[in-house]
Amino acid sequence: MLVLGFTVFDVKEPRIHMNRIFVQRLELDETGNIRTDVNITLLADVSVNNPNMASFRFGNTTTTIYYVDGTVIGEGRNPAGKAKARQTLRMNMTVDVFPAKILGLLGLVTESLASGALTIKTYTEIDGRVKIASAVKKNVEVKLNCNATFNINSRSIQEQNCKQKVSM
Repeated sequence: MLVLGFTVFDVKEPRIHMNRIFVQRLELDETGNIRTDVNITLLADVSVNNPNMASFRFGNTTTTIYYVDGTVIGEGRNPAGKAKARQTLRMNMTVDVFPAKILGLLGLVTESLASGALTIKTYTEIDGRVKIASAVKKNVEVKLNCNATFNINSRSIQEQNCKQKVSM
C-alpha cells in the first residue's frame, strides 16, 4: 500500500504549453490600417500534458489577452475536455482580439506602427480534477501567464515566454 501511495496514487501536476499562435483573420482597409469593425481572430495551439495514472478532466477554459498596461484587448473560450492518463492533449483555442480597443490605446498604436511589433500578455486558466479509482480525487487549477511579441508585418509571434502555476 505504501508503494502504491507513492507511485500510482501520487497526483502529479499537469503541464500546459502554448505551442504556437496563428493569425486566422486580420483585415485591413484600403490604406493598410486595421479595420475596427471586424475582430482579429487568433488560433492558439495549446497542449495539456497529463503525467498521471488517471485522466485529467477540466471544465471550460478562458484565455484573456492584455496589452502590457493591463487593458483587456481580447478573449477566447474553449469547451471542457479530458487529457487521458500519461498522454498529451492538443487543442486549438480561438481567441478574438478587439481592434477598436487596440486602436483606442494611443501608445499602443504609436509603438506598433513604429516598431512593427505588438507586445501582449496572455492569461489562461484551466480548472480540473484528477480522479484515481474512487479513492483519490484532487482538484487542480493550472494558470498560464505568457508574454509575447507579435510581428504585424509577418503576422506571427516573434517571441514568447510563459510561466505556469499549479494549485492542488
